[in-house]
Amino acid sequence: MPGAEVFKYIPRPDSGRRFVIPDIHGCSKTFHTLLFDIIKLTPNDQLFLLGDYVDKGIDTKGVLDTILNLRNEEYQIFPLRGNHEEMLLEYNKEEFRFLEWHLKKNNALNLLKDNKVRKKYRKFFQSLSYYYILDNFFLVHGGFDFTKENPFDDLTSMIWYRGMTPNTQYQGNRIIVHGHQPAYIEDIISMVENRNLVINLDNGAVYNQKHKHKDTSRLGNLLALNLDTFELHIQPNIDTI
Repeated sequence: MPGAEVFKYIPRPDSGRRFVIPDIHGCSKTFHTLLFDIIKLTPNDQLFLLGDYVDKGIDTKGVLDTILNLRNEEYQIFPLRGNHEEMLLEYNKEEFRFLEWHLKKNNALNLLKDNKVRKKYRKFFQSLSYYYILDNFFLVHGGFDFTKENPFDDLTSMIWYRGMTPNTQYQGNRIIVHGHQPAYIEDIISMVENRNLVINLDNGAVYNQKHKHKDTSRLGNLLALNLDTFELHIQPNIDTI
């Protein structure tokens, strides 16, 4: 992808904390509350975002603007690419009617200008890396397919893969934290408490109403994990879908 690095190594900050937040999916009020009322983010902290900022919720633009504004204010924001950002880039290449259909379905027609996704958002999506390496973590949206000969070259799996299993041959002692596949809150709490080698942090924040296939009483929270203390911060969805 033009302008995108596949991965980046991010060293620890000189001071401050390190947080990871998974799939936000257009839930801007929930995101803002988690950042400023719950974890009380400061410019000294590092904030890692695991992709899927867009689609499903009611305010994709608000989520994107929050991220871009924080970066402009020199907060340490490290966003990754999700499959929904990838899809939106692909729709932007198609006939306008397909892009319009996708954005209308996902409450995001306000991303448009001159029948395209606004340039600042396109540039943001195109700049997104696929994974981060930290001192003791890998961060990725979907996962790594360790059945492949070169899993760290498989960009498709990094944004689409489901059902990750650990593989110490490739990851060593680094914990992999990912999103993409909603997991029930009690399962996430267990993964965090046990410091599993693979932690799925996605509690399906956007699922705060009845769903024909999902038990939404166990979903609907946006989570932030402190990577240094393993404290899990839970913010219920306050956006109206």
